[in-house]
Amino acid sequence: MKSVKIKLVRKGMVTATEVKDRMGRTLLTSDQSITEQNLKTLKAWGVTEVNIMSPDEPKKVLPEEGQAEVISPPAIIKEQEILFKYTDRRHPAIAELYDICLARKVQLGEEGQ
Repeated sequence: MKSVKIKLVRKGMVTATEVKDRMGRTLLTSDQSITEQNLKTLKAWGVTEVNIMSPDEPKKVLPEEGQAEVISPPAIIKEQEILFKYTDRRHPAIAELYDICLARKVQLGEEGQ
């Protein structure tokens, strides 16, 4: 994770933490891919910096009961971000579905090796 000035933030970067405006309202959630519209919104609300996930930074997948913690490769995360592009990942059901799908993709990737 690194803090990036808003003028250096580009479309497709992924937020590492929630992005809030000066009043504390959440503008973007964590693990959200930034779009051109998001950039306009952030600039309009006076956001000066955004915490961005490094492209090579693996995301931890929450393990199910009795399983070891799994770390997913960046390629799988990028594919997953595309699939969940138009969803509200703050919704508990969508967040759970995202985690299940990510864990399943990692598991299938490990079995294929």
